[in-house]
Amino acid sequence: GRFQPTVGEEATWEYRYLFPRKAEKVTVLDEDDASELGLSVAPTGEIRLEHASAAARKIDDIFLAGILGTNYEGAEESIQPVEIPGTQTIVSTYSRDGSTAHTGLTLAKLVRAKGRFGKLEVYGQDLDEGGDRVCMAVSQDELDNLLHDVEETGSADYNSVKALVDGKVDYFMGIWFLRTERLPFISAGAGKIDRTCPMWLRNGVRLGFWNDVETTIKELTNPDGALQIRSKLRANAHRKDEDRVVSVICRQDA
Repeated sequence: GRFQPTVGEEATWEYRYLFPRKAEKVTVLDEDDASELGLSVAPTGEIRLEHASAAARKIDDIFLAGILGTNYEGAEESIQPVEIPGTQTIVSTYSRDGSTAHTGLTLAKLVRAKGRFGKLEVYGQDLDEGGDRVCMAVSQDELDNLLHDVEETGSADYNSVKALVDGKVDYFMGIWFLRTERLPFISAGAGKIDRTCPMWLRNGVRLGFWNDVETTIKELTNPDGALQIRSKLRANAHRKDEDRVVSVICRQDA
């Protein structure tokens, strides 16, 4: 009726559990290392760069494990594991023509995987105006597969995919590609592997840090004069829900 009071709803702030994963790398330099290596000073700068690269690789591993692996949700006394459902997995045999042959990355798999977001109404039309984007992690093998696929099918996308393979662009078919050789895989026998390539919405996953990568250098007393270079980080990742991540399985040579 008229002049009724406004009834508000409490905001919901429910997040999945994100437990920190700790990683560290330690390098020790003897006080004589610089002279024995023919250097005027200890190579601490180069080692710090090596540690930064190692930290970046570890963060990649943590992120991939978090968005592809087991997540946890529920009340504190009844935490339940959550996996990516079969409906969000594009199997290695998927094709448009009904073939049951195992394949690497194909245009058909890309279309199918990206289409899942549209079917679930989590991306597409005006849903991408909030800065969201579709991302996919692939190895060089998958990029090569994709190039061969468009070449064999006579697709007009050949030049676009070739530029992607050559590293000239990182965007194709509305998807931002990230190349990495650290994707998980399992043995498929007969010298083959099944590699898991995730496709996700940027706003549908979360990478959290308890502290940024910290690198410290200190002199040790045992052994005397030695330098310790230590880097550490605490981070983890998870899916916000299962609708925003798709697992694409690609058959490759081992």
